[in-house]
Amino acid sequence: MRAMNVMMLASLNRGKQAEFAELLSRHGLKLGTVDQYVRNATFLGHVESTAPTATYVANAEAKCRAAFQAAKVPTFADDSGLEITALQNQPGVHSAYFGKPNARESQDQANRRQVLEALKGKSDRSARFRCVIVFMVEGLMLQAEGVCEGKIAEKESGTGGFGYDPIFIPNAGQGKTFSEMTSEAKNLISHRALAVEHLAQLIQEREVQLVRP
Repeated sequence: MRAMNVMMLASLNRGKQAEFAELLSRHGLKLGTVDQYVRNATFLGHVESTAPTATYVANAEAKCRAAFQAAKVPTFADDSGLEITALQNQPGVHSAYFGKPNARESQDQANRRQVLEALKGKSDRSARFRCVIVFMVEGLMLQAEGVCEGKIAEKESGTGGFGYDPIFIPNAGQGKTFSEMTSEAKNLISHRALAVEHLAQLIQEREVQLVRP
């Protein structure tokens, strides 16, 4: 076995990679990307389930297991979603493909437009971001979770972040959307930050060693 201070993220999403790199650095860890360790890494795009019964845990575990089996290094994967109270906690696990893009829209833009349209005329705009992380290392699997409570803005605001960040106002964000906040400020309170803190706590409590064969 060989000790490492690197954890590989089973995701090709550049926005997630940047966030997790900063979050892991607080714990003296470096982020490894799946395309650094695995050839043909685009297979991850076909691992998540689009079934109505899909769950955060099942999706995160599927991505993590597939990447870990390919690389055999300490690996983690997250599945995150936006849960909106007035929409019966939709889009939830299906947040990545909630909207249908128009000709000139990206998927992220379509998702935000769909949310704002769905909330027209609704007084309750409360929502939360949920992140579930599954971590695997030789002989062990851990599961962590983080939830950030907030609300949906009336319109998009800000240029930072990615995904739903321009329309999500965290309760602890002084009225700013995630996109209006600095990455440092966002990464103190976000769902991913809380999930990483939970995972780091579990790793410390279990005295887990980051090793590869």
